[in-house]
Amino acid sequence: MSPKLETVQIEFAVNRPGMSRVISLLLAAIALLLPASAFAVPYVQITSIAKSSAGDWDPPTRLGLGTNTPGSATDIHVVNRADCYGILGATNPKVTVTWTWQPSSIVSITSYSAVTKVAPAGKSCLETSLQETDTASACIVNAQVDYLSGKSYTFDVDMRDLIGRSTTCGESSEQDATVYILVNDTGTTVGSTTQVVAFKLRFFVDLAGPTAPTVSSISQGNKNLRINWSHADETTVAGSYVYWAELPFDATAIREGTVTVSHSSKLTAKEYQIKGLTNGKKYYVSVTAADANDNESDLSLQKAASPIPVYDAWQYYKNAGGEEEGGFAPCSAQRVAAGPSWLWLALAAVAVVVALRRRKSGLLLVILVAGVAANAGEARAASPETGAIEFHFSRYLPQIDDAFSGKTKPYADIFSGAAWQLSLASDSKVWERFGTLSLGFSAGYWSQSGYGREQATGSASTDTTTLSIVPITLDLVYRFDELEKAWGIPFIPYAKLGGVYGLWWMRDGVDNLARWSDANGKSKEAMGGTGGWHATAGMRFLLDVLEPMAARSFDIEMGVNHSYLFAEYQMLRLNDFGNKKSLNLSADLFSFGIAFDY
Repeated sequence: MSPKLETVQIEFAVNRPGMSRVISLLLAAIALLLPASAFAVPYVQITSIAKSSAGDWDPPTRLGLGTNTPGSATDIHVVNRADCYGILGATNPKVTVTWTWQPSSIVSITSYSAVTKVAPAGKSCLETSLQETDTASACIVNAQVDYLSGKSYTFDVDMRDLIGRSTTCGESSEQDATVYILVNDTGTTVGSTTQVVAFKLRFFVDLAGPTAPTVSSISQGNKNLRINWSHADETTVAGSYVYWAELPFDATAIREGTVTVSHSSKLTAKEYQIKGLTNGKKYYVSVTAADANDNESDLSLQKAASPIPVYDAWQYYKNAGGEEEGGFAPCSAQRVAAGPSWLWLALAAVAVVVALRRRKSGLLLVILVAGVAANAGEARAASPETGAIEFHFSRYLPQIDDAFSGKTKPYADIFSGAAWQLSLASDSKVWERFGTLSLGFSAGYWSQSGYGREQATGSASTDTTTLSIVPITLDLVYRFDELEKAWGIPFIPYAKLGGVYGLWWMRDGVDNLARWSDANGKSKEAMGGTGGWHATAGMRFLLDVLEPMAARSFDIEMGVNHSYLFAEYQMLRLNDFGNKKSLNLSADLFSFGIAFDY
């Protein structure tokens, strides 16, 4: 660690001829004795830039308000077109620059002094001496000040001087303006007279912006408009803004607030959905492109459109005569006594507790999902088998339309058929004699998107609407594995029987939970639950026979006894046991996936 050095103030009384030469030699000797750190490179540091106490313009963070060193990577100061207009509109747009100075030498021989200058955009100042005047006519020079090393000092910069008194902010130019701090540094060369060091803060006055985008389409939705656009040159664009109002507007109206205009946040996509509008009311829409300095382009060619009423999936289902009331009432008296929905929800909760009651199975679930080998124990020939875990993939098409007759098909009219369902199942052995009997549970997720229907024409809208289902099952599982144990036959048939509870919900064109109101104004949300049962038959193929050594390592390192591929057929009857007032989520499913015994 370098020793701590303190500034030494040295004063000399020169009374005899030749004494000045002695002093110079003495200083040179001191320079040789002092460490190199005593003559470090001098520097100025800007500690802050803020609105002047008498100013009325608030500098944005884009201007670079924090600590920085002139000429370094932290010396980033940007004035864009919006800032320029704000400066022109202010009465006193001054900012205060706070700075501190560290000379190159620890030896302080005389007092220091400095001059600050401002060169407007595209101009420069002289930087060779501490002059109070500057032959460059555009340069603004502040009074010379005296200062001490390590102390903080301030000076004001009039931002009108910085951007140029003649600017209109519409020049589409990109120029540098400069704030100079010229200081003397007597320690730069020992024994010399005043040595001027210039530090320059670069302010990038960016009044240019990208080319205005082109609005390619405006889609009319229920209480919303969806805007799509394109850019002529993507390389100059960092984002976009969407503006809309109930009256025509231009850039002046936005800047001066003569028209009430709403706008989006900065967007990286080239589409945007304006929500919360009024159906039938005309709205005017324009888009701007923004560069990296948030400089906006001119407004795009303005377009106008009106939102229109649209039926989402829930409203379309209800208007078609669907009897499901939604609102999610799992204990509703409307459910038939043969299969109350709350029973299946309770059974599923019990299944979760049973399946996770063993520490090992809970750890294995975490391991398989997260990919973390945390269940490695000491090496063993074969770990005990307690249960299984399965990952299912299937194409699910709920039979909602089966409750309707004739040409009315609310599901088929909105959605486009089946979609993939992903499920996770787990079970624990409860009996093992001739085959194995297990108690298990599963949970899945399925979602399908479609397009709403325009109320006026019945045509497909651009509004998206979704139906999502989370089926939860409680299962009794039987696997006939005697042939594999006795003769090594790698095919294991199995069957499952159990109760199912399906949570479901629908969303509208602005991704809110859909709602429907009857003639009396009674409103119900599109969410609910349907109970039922399922029966499943399937076949497992033991993967261990393909790579026995890998299977053994899997058991030793992670406690996984066997791995399988499987395929199965599931008869799902999820309709509250025939209750017509429930959403029919029944289906015949073919599933495949991978399973592990642990």
